[in-house]
Amino acid sequence: MTYRETISHFPLCCTTQAILALYGDSAKEPQVQSEPIADVISPRHANSRIARLPFYYGWVILVVSSIGILASIPGQTMGVSAFTDHLIEALGISRVAVSSAYMIGTLISSLLTPFAGMFLDRTGARTTGAIATILLSLFLVFLAYSGHIASSLASIVAIPAFIIASVVAAFGFLGIRFFGQGVITIVSRTMLAKWFGPRRGLVVGLMGVVTAFGFSYAPQPLHALIGRWGWMGALFILALLLTGIFLPIVLVFFRSDPESCGMTVEQGMAPLSLAQQKRQMDSEREFTVGEARKQLRFWIMAIALGYWTLFGTAFTFHIIAIYGEIGIGATDAVKIFLPISFISVAAQFIGSWLSDRLPIKAIFLAFGAAMFTTSASLAILGTKFGDITLLVSYGIANGMFSMLSVVTWPKLFGRKHLGAISGFAMSILVAGSAIGPWLFSVGSTFTGSYKIMGYAGAAACMILIGVMACMRFVDPAMAISPDGKKRTETR
Repeated sequence: MTYRETISHFPLCCTTQAILALYGDSAKEPQVQSEPIADVISPRHANSRIARLPFYYGWVILVVSSIGILASIPGQTMGVSAFTDHLIEALGISRVAVSSAYMIGTLISSLLTPFAGMFLDRTGARTTGAIATILLSLFLVFLAYSGHIASSLASIVAIPAFIIASVVAAFGFLGIRFFGQGVITIVSRTMLAKWFGPRRGLVVGLMGVVTAFGFSYAPQPLHALIGRWGWMGALFILALLLTGIFLPIVLVFFRSDPESCGMTVEQGMAPLSLAQQKRQMDSEREFTVGEARKQLRFWIMAIALGYWTLFGTAFTFHIIAIYGEIGIGATDAVKIFLPISFISVAAQFIGSWLSDRLPIKAIFLAFGAAMFTTSASLAILGTKFGDITLLVSYGIANGMFSMLSVVTWPKLFGRKHLGAISGFAMSILVAGSAIGPWLFSVGSTFTGSYKIMGYAGAAACMILIGVMACMRFVDPAMAISPDGKKRTETR
């Protein structure tokens, strides 16, 4: 059987052979920046067990990256929301106080996230992922005991109990948001982006199928755990699952990039035609995070993605109140997430396929149109047209967001400093998710309806679309001259 034929059978053989090859491998992961990506692979690296596997190890990375995204659920909004009421009761504070603590913890997390990206570039995916997993587990245990910790501190410190409880809650939220939503997500996405190039859109679509349904289904097992073991027991179980199952996966299977394993990107796969290379190659220039921040396109793309985290998190957080305005109960309101998940998966897969064939700017314009439609639909929610268009456009925008948050940065700015660039961009996304629920609350308080946020969001999206449409630059993914040589200029 030839090497390429073996690749086609990877689902049957990769897991077993990878385990056999990786146990006993060097415990220390090669430094990500020990040599430039373009350097010739050293003989020491050529002896890597991973390089000798009869299939491309990127397929294993696809599987474990998907697991990594699912492992971040305890730090995501839908994971936290399952425990909100229990934390309110245990801490003895109001819902507003808990929401404020959640916002503060998330905002501080957004300020720390860029440093996590730089740490990832220096130490590698395995080290960063392992540390984040352990600390996320510890913070879950901290939240389980947060009520006891707050009451103990209140008995020995001359500070009002509700302030102490709010600070304890904010600290716990900071930990799970930073290590869950932030670090583990960055590690998983960045690792996958580095292992694939021309076919990155395809694998992101495959990962999206798993993660979209996983996120949609997550509230059910979380509530089942709480019902069976109580909310504190559920947090303990989540911590045990992370350290007992996910941590070994990180230590055994996580690898930063193919170069550190003596391989090249998509090694052994069928070569692409010149026309395909023009559309699909990453940036020839390896931007540092400082250089990327000086690019207008970086800020426009990051703000566009950040707007969706703002809107999507706020919509999810206030879903019951939003639909309550039009006379729909809580049970029926949350049912919209099932059809949205199907639309999201389809949109992510189609968008991923298109991202391998169209300039990233065109994909972002379509993303902006979906965000505009979603925002405008919120403003007319309660009409048949508004109800349907919100459901469809929300699913499309959500699917495209999941894809673009992975494929954008390597395509525009290269792979060498991808951790730092992704980390800085993620800080904008995390900040959006922190501010969104608060903005929706303020808008509803002053106007008596959430529809004002639909009008404001639609206006913001129109501005974003206009700026993106007017932006002039040579997309690095298209920067190949007709004779097949790369063009280095970008503008």
